Parts: sequence; C-alpha cells; structure tokens
Amino acid sequence: MKIVGNEAEQTLAYQLVADRIPFRQHYRFSTVRRFELDIAIPEHRIGVEIDGGVYTRQAHGSISGIKRDMEKHNLLVLQGWRVLRFRPDEVACGKAVEGIRDLLMASVPATG
Repeated sequence: MKIVGNEAEQTLAYQLVADRIPFRQHYRFSTVRRFELDIAIPEHRIGVEIDGGVYTRQAHGSISGIKRDMEKHNLLVLQGWRVLRFRPDEVACGKAVEGIRDLLMASVPATG
C-alpha cells in the first residue's frame, strides 16, 4: 500500500498500519458528488476527515469550504456513514487513531 496525502494524512495512515487497521485513503464514497474521505474504513462505513487550515480561513476554514464540508458530511450520514473529524495536532498526539479504535470497538458486536 502506498501512503499518500499531506503530513497529517500520512501520519494517521502509518498509525493505522501499525495498529493493523485496514483502511483506504482518498476514498470516493459517492457517485452523486466527487467527494472523497481522507481516510475510510468502508467495511464499517467509518470516514475520517483531517481538517487542516481551520485557523487560516483557507480550505476547511473558508465560508465555501465550510459549506462544502457540511454538504459532504450530510451526504455521508444519509448514506449510513459515521464520520470522525480531527485537526492535524490531534493526529500527531494519537487522539485520532485512538478515536478510530474506539469507534471500531463500538462497531464490533458482542459475542457470547
């Protein structure tokens, strides 16, 4: 698997590889719009977005970026996805991969 993306996306991808969590990067989840998830775990319909630029009013922090993210998020939810959103600093400190692990554990049906 080739790891791609910006620094935070690559860091999270390597953390997921280390935890043996299968994932896909830049996953196009819709045929309606050309939206992609930064990280997807399609088998569990879990999507992860890393929101950089939130403090600079660029990308995710611009008005058009916020509107686009809202449309994307709503489309994901309507299609049955659960979405986690993290800042790059949350990826760096391990909070993102911990949140993904927690959501995966909550997704696994109890046996017994």
